[in-house]
Amino acid sequence: MEAAKSCLGFAVDCGTIAKGVGVTVMGLILFVGSVYLLLTAVLGRWMGFLVLMVCFSAWMVVQSSLWLFGFWSQGIETPTNLGPKGSEPAWIVLEATNSAASEAYDEFGAYPNDPWSEPTAQGEGDKTAIEGQAQVFLAEQLNTQPTAFLVDDVKLAEAADGTPLAVARAHYAGGGPQWTVSMKLDSGSVPRYSYMFLAGSIMVFLIVLPFLDRAEKKRKDVLTGGSAPAWYGPA
Repeated sequence: MEAAKSCLGFAVDCGTIAKGVGVTVMGLILFVGSVYLLLTAVLGRWMGFLVLMVCFSAWMVVQSSLWLFGFWSQGIETPTNLGPKGSEPAWIVLEATNSAASEAYDEFGAYPNDPWSEPTAQGEGDKTAIEGQAQVFLAEQLNTQPTAFLVDDVKLAEAADGTPLAVARAHYAGGGPQWTVSMKLDSGSVPRYSYMFLAGSIMVFLIVLPFLDRAEKKRKDVLTGGSAPAWYGPA
């Protein structure tokens, strides 16, 4: 049994991403769109769009910067990563089989011999997390409850690139074969979305600002004696 693939590399189910995108689009249409409608009534379609995008992107630069760095927005001890969070560090199942461990890392081929070892006292937290992840994964794959699986042992190792690895052996409480569940510790990407918002906001701001400057200069020429462009209504 192989672990479920993440959607678009975000370690989130595709259905969840689709719902999130739908909610975001509707929010933009309702809240940002209503502001744009008011701006077009005063400034026209193009000018209103430029003003809206410059203001919105500038606000998002400030907001995403607060998410990332805190900037003492909640006092001296303001934490960082206050915005939408990516995946936390967690043990990820690579594969579950009835025989050998995964082939994703060479170290799995040496299991259960050196460099594999039992968790130490400091690793008890990892052991508990590994056991829980193995039970949940097997229960999802076999459509039963996590408590229906008993973990026989857990061993840890470290890959050549420094990635922590784990193997948990478990069996179904009602009888059946023993499962070998191979895992790795994913370091996570907690600030991922805040970085994406900050980079995207800066990019939009820098792209739209020159267009707004050019439109303002044309507007000034009209107000100081130039000919106005054809008017097609407020929207």
